[in-house]
Amino acid sequence: MNKKYALGMFALLTVLVVGCTGDPTSSSTTTSSGTSQSNTTTSTGNNDYLTNDDLERGKTTYVDDNGETQDLTINTLYTNANSPHLDPLKELHAMVVPFGFTDSDLQNVQSEANIERIRTVFFGDDEEIADVNGWISVADYYQTSSYGKSTFTGEVLPTWVVYNGTSSSFQRTYGTSLGVGAAEYARTWYINEYAKENHGSLGADAHDITWFDQNNDGYLDLVWVVYSHPTSQNDTNSWWAYVTYTGNNPNTASPTVKTLGWASIDWMNNSYGGYDPHTFIHETGHTYGLNDYYDYTNTWKPMGGVDMMDQNLGDHSAYSKFELGWVNPWIVDEETLSQGKSVKVTLRPFTTTGDCFVIASPGYNGTAFDEYLMVELVAPIGDLNYQDYRGGYQSTTGYTKPGLRITHVDSRVYASKDQHDSYLADNPEDGVDIRVNNTHGGRSGVGIDADYWEREDGSRFYFTQQSLMESTIAETNWTNSATYNATNSSLFTERNFFSLQEGEGWAEAFMPSGSNLWNKAKTITGWSGKNQTYEIDETCTMDMELYVESIVEDEEGYLATVEIYLA
Repeated sequence: MNKKYALGMFALLTVLVVGCTGDPTSSSTTTSSGTSQSNTTTSTGNNDYLTNDDLERGKTTYVDDNGETQDLTINTLYTNANSPHLDPLKELHAMVVPFGFTDSDLQNVQSEANIERIRTVFFGDDEEIADVNGWISVADYYQTSSYGKSTFTGEVLPTWVVYNGTSSSFQRTYGTSLGVGAAEYARTWYINEYAKENHGSLGADAHDITWFDQNNDGYLDLVWVVYSHPTSQNDTNSWWAYVTYTGNNPNTASPTVKTLGWASIDWMNNSYGGYDPHTFIHETGHTYGLNDYYDYTNTWKPMGGVDMMDQNLGDHSAYSKFELGWVNPWIVDEETLSQGKSVKVTLRPFTTTGDCFVIASPGYNGTAFDEYLMVELVAPIGDLNYQDYRGGYQSTTGYTKPGLRITHVDSRVYASKDQHDSYLADNPEDGVDIRVNNTHGGRSGVGIDADYWEREDGSRFYFTQQSLMESTIAETNWTNSATYNATNSSLFTERNFFSLQEGEGWAEAFMPSGSNLWNKAKTITGWSGKNQTYEIDETCTMDMELYVESIVEDEEGYLATVEIYLA
């Protein structure tokens, strides 16, 4: 489902890093490239190392021109673009609207029982979810995923808001903007109903509409429209599931609609006996500002399906939580390791602790909005991963064993649409959007929301916002298959080695440059038709190596050991 724009476990980890010059300090048994590559090597056993406490943490704040500390999240960018999303670090009050029509065949859907079902899916507590053999509610998912930093709450309206006409007449009136039309209709209905004696069908205890604007910015925090009409895969612009935004101006006295979700009650029927929250959790991720991680052109699968913003599976990734301000990863960079010491980073499973670290690119600005490698220990544990990873969801299966997930992140931002070819290296808080996404060729085509590296054979390897650097290099992986599903073998486990050095294979397979050059080594200097002219900084390389010594299970969870060096 796309985002539309309308305008107690433990792990010990150490990592092996090799510098920009000189030979690696470990011996590798990996092959130069090819398929089903082995990545096993041996540790150096160096005991002189730094630890987590010696490392800086990623920044999720900045100091504004008035000297005030402000949050730096993906919402910062969208607010700059005059399209504020949900603030991921605040409590929000969502207005969840059961939305119906006068069609005779929809009257049985528009029942009180289904209102209660919607309420359970969005706001049900542990006991209520257990009573219906469910998984988790939308509210509990985000409370858990954010480690308590974001409180998703709100209310389901106590009655169906029924449009004064059939679904067909509604579609004729609003065309492809059904979600916006329904949200605006519901807002007007709410105001009129609240003005009645005892607030009409809302009930005497109903809130004034300003209750749904917790940050007092003049916009309703979120309007979630759950419609009674069946969903239609052949009509993805109308009867589908998506998040979109209006161009309304704010009004603090009577908040207007800005961010809204639109999905059929049908999506609850996918599993869990009619209490399936997956689609509503995924779409709510968009309302926080997260992009889809699947490919709109159905050409490749950069995250291999295993992510809530890919195929609606499990927890959010470490990168997603970094840009939402929910985690502050440790930073491993060449400057830290320049004294010749090694670094020993300890990690516990990410989903339950938030532990993760960044392998920084040259000139890294310390925020989520730059280029880097993200490293997290993923495992089939915790409320968000245990059931989904082990059982899978729809056609996607998860990771059933613990391992390190390494992703290449290019989250650089630009200041305006006419400055898309450049990026804000030093002041990402001034950005308006992320430069690239996971769609092959870019969401809107070359020149807009797209960038690529031209290989020696003339082919183009497009940049991705987030993509797997897989443990093994097989003939069929995310680079050449739209149906690929990441598996346990995609993760780095005991005695696994990772390097972007020439001859190891990972760079050629997964880096757009086909080498250890970072994306930011390329500077676009102009265009000749649809072809870019550019310069390459040959010194902007990734010269680090990771070696996982072991990952073992104990009575408290998982324990992993890895070492890290810089030559």
